[in-house]
Amino acid sequence: MKYKNIDISGKKILLLGSHGVLGRQHSKILSQSGCELIIADHPKTDVMKFAKKLGVKGIKIDVLKEKNLIDGVKKSHKLLKGLDAAIFNVAITSEQLKKTKSFFEFEKYPLQLWKKTIDVNLTGAFLFAREVGKIFTKQKHGNLINISSIYGVVAPDHSIYENESFDSFPGYSASKFGLIGFSKWLATKWAKNNIRVNCVSPGGILNGQSQSFINKYIKRVPLKRMGNKNEITGMIIYLVSDSSTYCTGQNFVIDGGLSS
Repeated sequence: MKYKNIDISGKKILLLGSHGVLGRQHSKILSQSGCELIIADHPKTDVMKFAKKLGVKGIKIDVLKEKNLIDGVKKSHKLLKGLDAAIFNVAITSEQLKKTKSFFEFEKYPLQLWKKTIDVNLTGAFLFAREVGKIFTKQKHGNLINISSIYGVVAPDHSIYENESFDSFPGYSASKFGLIGFSKWLATKWAKNNIRVNCVSPGGILNGQSQSFINKYIKRVPLKRMGNKNEITGMIIYLVSDSSTYCTGQNFVIDGGLSS
């Protein structure tokens, strides 16, 4: 699939976080867009099998293990023989916690779960940025795209989660707000080296939620629907492409108008 008038053919791209509903969609569309792609994800995911299916290279990276992440970025750079763009799409999400029923009242929220969320969603982004930044700085160009969330822009309406099997949780919002701020800091820091840094913040995406949740969520959305998984990657392709060379330090919100 190619987006009209935007060409990323030959771009060398590392996508970290290819397992989730959006990650798989990003991987699939990018793999069909003529770029040289490496997808990476946690060793316990099917990243290698998925990469083979897509006809791209795959690497196992655990963002909680610093050396493993460092080695993974180095290996990606070597395999691609360069690096034009790096995408950080890793996060602990409500969907993952739903499987383990790890939702708590805030007053009883476990410190361990808070720390793990921050370690994956934000510290992982820091380590990834630091390592790809070494490559970008040396080659005097680069493009980092961090995937944040609508809940890094506005707070959730907690009432829509009542009587649902999942919930919003504090570490997610804190880390996603932090990721946007971190991206802006990097953008102004690295601009002198022709390195661009931007965020993409999707709104709610259809992913098997109950009809009651969907009905409550879309009451806040001007377009009166949740997003589809194929409606986000186009922004990533735009940011990777040379059509966006004057874009840096921005957060591109794709939310059906919710934040408006």
